[in-house]
Amino acid sequence: MSSYRDILYRNYSASFEGQKAFDVGMQHDQYEATYTHLPSDRSSSIADLGCGKGEWMAWISSKGFTQLTGVDLSPSDLAIARENNPDRRWVEENVVTFLESHTAAFDLLHAKDIIEHFTKDEFIRFLTAARNALKPGGKLWMITFNAQSPMSSVTRYGDFTHETGHTPSSLAQCLRSCGFAEIRVTGLHYCSSSLGGRLRALLGTFIYGCCRVLIQLRHGKGPQTPGIDRMTASPDLFVEAVKA
Repeated sequence: MSSYRDILYRNYSASFEGQKAFDVGMQHDQYEATYTHLPSDRSSSIADLGCGKGEWMAWISSKGFTQLTGVDLSPSDLAIARENNPDRRWVEENVVTFLESHTAAFDLLHAKDIIEHFTKDEFIRFLTAARNALKPGGKLWMITFNAQSPMSSVTRYGDFTHETGHTPSSLAQCLRSCGFAEIRVTGLHYCSSSLGGRLRALLGTFIYGCCRVLIQLRHGKGPQTPGIDRMTASPDLFVEAVKA
């Protein structure tokens, strides 16, 4: 009997219709605002885990990086990726089993909007495999929704394939336990430069600022860990960690 993953990942993006449209311009603008400190060595070996239709791969390729691998479980998404960038390396495989077969192979692993699709056990297995797949000093980048942000349940339950939600504290806890160091977790709220985007940014500054105060009232300020913004209420989280 097929699992829900077999059915939903088969045509993952297509099942959302316009919600996951291939809009390179908008996505590349977001990447420019988010990834502000790329590796200085353009020959770095990089894997994009859960690469989807290859938007991030196309963007980072435009920055001069050439040693790129995209990994995804959706054949329909990968077909679009291959059509748009036939010279890149595309792998149709579960990202965890892919990592487990590539020991000390990568300088950077990028995982955007995928860790919420793992169960707790799968996430720990993913982090362990990611650490082992990195070269000494290699980095893991992750982006996921912030489970302590207001309305996070809209994101959590807006995709049937989501299994878990994460906070800055829970992410740091798991990363430390799995052998990562120099951990950084910060809030993200990308808004475009359009009028609507600027209004969203303005409202977000107020709303998420108020929620930060509420989180602090609930948990207390407590000891501060450098790099970990435990009180952020921004809708998304950016995570960077180094193989210890």
